[in-house]
Formats: sequence, structure tokens, C-alpha cells
Amino acid sequence: MKDNDFVFECYYPFRMIKRYNCVMKTYKLKFLSGTLGFVVKELKEKFPEVEIVKEDKEELQFESTEEIEVFRKLLSPTHISDGKKVLNLAKHEWRKGYIPAGINPSLAYVMCMIADFSPEDILYDPFCGSSVIPIMALKHFNIKRAICSDISGSAISQSKINFENAKIEENRYKLFKSDIKNITLNKKNVDRIVSNLPFGIRTGSHEGNIGIYTDLENLADRLLRTKGKLVLLTQEKILLREVFNKEKWNVKSITTVNQGGLKPDIFLIERKATS
Repeated sequence: MKDNDFVFECYYPFRMIKRYNCVMKTYKLKFLSGTLGFVVKELKEKFPEVEIVKEDKEELQFESTEEIEVFRKLLSPTHISDGKKVLNLAKHEWRKGYIPAGINPSLAYVMCMIADFSPEDILYDPFCGSSVIPIMALKHFNIKRAICSDISGSAISQSKINFENAKIEENRYKLFKSDIKNITLNKKNVDRIVSNLPFGIRTGSHEGNIGIYTDLENLADRLLRTKGKLVLLTQEKILLREVFNKEKWNVKSITTVNQGGLKPDIFLIERKATS
């Protein structure tokens, strides 16, 4: 063994750490309100050796001997800092296409965590916008395929830019312009519907959303496999519960998040078991 290969044992209060570099550093993670549990889960899964020392609703402090660049692997927080340097974890090089009221990539990642994907899953996003959710699912959860549609031609154009920049193989996604009421996909061929729904605030209206959400429920009933799930972000909380009626669906609000000053919920919806 070479001299510079020697592993030093250094003592930090009440614990021993084996590292080449024994300098313990304190980091701060920033994240969207309502996502703390998901940030902690991702941090501990990817970096089980870190020591969390403080938590609140939008910030988490932890200690580690790793350099800050290592933590670029974290995708549910929005920022990380070491007191000198700040990294924007929500910024992705592939994201060059944007639309108004688009979803934060960190929030999209959290929604993918809730979706609990498996490698054979097919995802459908009927309000794909610039396709942040499908791209996060394809790149970081290794799903089989994503189907993406939107009524806006501009959204489809911005999606194409992002798919190309993300270097997603064309056989792994389908992208097309369509109103949700005109979707003609095969029955029972989708495992997850994950989407940032129209809020009816910055664009559209509540009255318009009544028809849109009703069409979504009909579509989900037709497309989702028996054990399929929906993960939906919306400010229209009452409308969503009314449309996804209790006789057919189990509707659960997972968390309330802060999205650009609004307080939408992330809902997990599953079919009720048939007797």
C-alpha cells in the first residue's frame, strides 16, 4: 500500500469517520415547502453517511466530509450551499425550453418519487408543458417510455427542444399536440399518469377546468392499468375530489407545496379494488 493510500481515522464528536480528507463541512439544502420528507429520503438514500443536524420547512442542515460538487446528484432540493458557494440543483443543462406556469424540476422529481416507478412503466402526461416531468422520469427513474401531449403547440415545440437537449432516445417517448378530450391511446396501456394540471388562475378558468378535469377522469379510467396510479399537482382541490368520485377511486392528498406563491396539493389517486 502506498503512503498516500493510508486511510486516516479522525474523530468527530461521538463518532469516528474513516476518510482520506477528514474535514467535516456543514451544508444547507433549500427546498420547496412541503417537500422536506422527500428531500430527507433522497439525501439518506444517496448519501447514507451524512449527519442531519437541523431541519425546518424550507431548509435542512447536514454535515459531511464530501465536497459540495458531489451533491449535484440531489434532485429534490432546489439549492445547496456551504457558506461560500451555492449550487442551483433545480437548474438542468437540458432545460432550454420554457412555458408560462411551468413546473419546477425539483418538484417534478418529488412527484416522480411519489409515483413509485418501476423500469417497465409507461408514463402519460396529458398536460406536459415543456415535458419536465416526463424527462425527469426517463432520465432519473429509468422508466420504459413516456407519452406526452398538450393542447398548446408552443408547449410541444418547447418539449422537442428539451427532449433533444436531454438526449432521450426517440423510441422512449411519444410527443404530440392534442386536446385531452381527443386522446385516442390504447386502453389499459398506461401505468402512471403524472401531471401538473391547469390551476385556472394564471391561465384558463375554474369553469373551463370542470370540463378538463372530467375529461381527465374519463381518460384515466380508460387508459390506466388495474394497478395504475395518478400523481397530480393542482390548486383545484375540491374539484379534483368531486371528479374522482369515491365509488371508483381512492384520492389522497400527499402534501401541500409552495409553487410560485400558490399552495397546490400533490394528489395520489388509485383505483379501488373491485370485489
